[in-house]
Amino acid sequence: MAKGAQASAALLEAHHAAETANQALASAKAMARAFVSTFPESLQLAVARSFGSFLVKFWWESLAGSTCELTELREQIEAFETVDLPETAVSLAEAIGKTAARFDTETAAYEIGLIYTGMLPSEHRSNYGIFYTPPALTERLIDQASASGLNWESCRVLDPACGGGAFLAPIAARIINSLKNCSPKITIRSIASRLRGYEIDPFAAWLSQVTLDAVVLPVTRLAGTRLPVVVTVCDSLRKVESVEPFDLVIGNPPYGKAKLDPDIRELYRRSLHGHANLYGVFTDFALRNVKAGGTIAYVTPTSFLSGVYFKNLRQVMGDNAPPVAIDFVEARKNVFDDVLQETALAIYKASKHAMPVRVSEISLSIGGLEVTQVASVDLPNDLSMPWIMPRNQTQSALVGKMAKMSSRLVDWGYTVSTGPLVWNRHKNQLASAPGANRYPLIWAEAITSDGRFVFRAEKKNHAPFFKFERGNDSLLVTRPCVLLQRTTAKEQARRLIAALLPAEFIAIYGGVVIENHLNMVRPLGDNPVVSADVISAFLNSRAADAAFRCISGSVAVSAYELESLPLPSPRALAGLKKLVAASASKEAVDAACDKLYARKA
Repeated sequence: MAKGAQASAALLEAHHAAETANQALASAKAMARAFVSTFPESLQLAVARSFGSFLVKFWWESLAGSTCELTELREQIEAFETVDLPETAVSLAEAIGKTAARFDTETAAYEIGLIYTGMLPSEHRSNYGIFYTPPALTERLIDQASASGLNWESCRVLDPACGGGAFLAPIAARIINSLKNCSPKITIRSIASRLRGYEIDPFAAWLSQVTLDAVVLPVTRLAGTRLPVVVTVCDSLRKVESVEPFDLVIGNPPYGKAKLDPDIRELYRRSLHGHANLYGVFTDFALRNVKAGGTIAYVTPTSFLSGVYFKNLRQVMGDNAPPVAIDFVEARKNVFDDVLQETALAIYKASKHAMPVRVSEISLSIGGLEVTQVASVDLPNDLSMPWIMPRNQTQSALVGKMAKMSSRLVDWGYTVSTGPLVWNRHKNQLASAPGANRYPLIWAEAITSDGRFVFRAEKKNHAPFFKFERGNDSLLVTRPCVLLQRTTAKEQARRLIAALLPAEFIAIYGGVVIENHLNMVRPLGDNPVVSADVISAFLNSRAADAAFRCISGSVAVSAYELESLPLPSPRALAGLKKLVAASASKEAVDAACDKLYARKA
């Protein structure tokens, strides 16, 4: 057989083997989840850790080969609860561990981490925001951090939420490569003195350390000494600032709304506004532990870019460590296991001087990571305001135009508030028919995808009327407004779905009650500069939708983001007003709104 044919055959065989191993792991995840579900939720954490311990044991034995002092599996850093498992579960763990050993270390640890987290009780996983980072994103973030000027021969690195070692392991590999001319003992000492991981989950901390052991195993054998423990089991947010700050703070911090105790809230008060999200607090933590001129590199949701709860964090980071690069992950699905969040990879530089932010779009594919340069974008003068960023190349020019627009909804004569009714607090007041003291109940389904108002309540648990009782005055809406769906996803054809609540409909019943999955765009006075029907037509335009996508960082269409959306001056709306008055076609209205943002159709 010719050499070329042999090489092709070898590649095909390797691809088939990898595909088979991936299929085996996918099947194993499902089996592990099914297994843990047979236990009471109170035992599931201990079961997950027990199963994970066997996974790590069999993976390590497959890697390390013959057992000697240098290659023994490391003991737990901090003891965690386990339970006895049936032999069938141990056999499954053995099969998975041996399969994982066929992958590179980072991928194997990631897959083991996915199986472990997939077995965790949902409440535990949610409370601690446990979601592990795909290796392709890990490598991209480390590359971006490296490009910020890091010297792997000397830099000190911290991952404050290091579960599974997703970042510590590949960084250790880079340190080893940078020290290839040093003796193995010096290399081990260098890694031990410069690499640190914090992790609140004792199993994940142990997995991180074992993953590091796997990466340095060849050096360990040459040096004749093991890597000291560099991972600490602790609550990072309660640790005092490091005596010697780090050149790089990197990781995928936990995320999710959190109720902070008074001490933690006071400690991080400067970056909090209203509800706290764990990843926002971890971002402030990173700032406290990075040295001047150092780098922060985080994988997080994108909500920090525009959400009202992050306004103080934006100010603090913009003043002290402004972003220099942001990658937007193109797809929300199949990025993090069991998560549907828009994701960003952000690089911050600890400095008082903001630079234009390099924005890229990245796509995960079978062949790896595809990176598309999008634009360089300046932060706003008021750093607490939303950071408007293009997600892809088609939005680049639009963001430039938006940056020059000074008008907002308030200049058009409007404000935004959420529908006041939280229906499940008033279940006994929902009614299926009109009657005395009953008002129409407006649900999000009343706003059709093509921008029409249709009074209906056809979905489960929905009722068309609300029985008014004493003390419900704040729930009654008696003036026309524009209604806007509050939850839409980036995959939908439109993020902004609006309709005018007709005055005639309100007049028939004397008022309506609006459920809180709708936003109300309400006039501030009796004679706003722009009429409600023009507002509705504008919000339903493709130009407004494209502009909103550059500001929104979550599936929520928030009142704060709507009120922050850069808009054309009211004086520029004369043409649009005429079209709306003449009941012009959707195409004509879209074309007029495109011109307002200088967009090509």
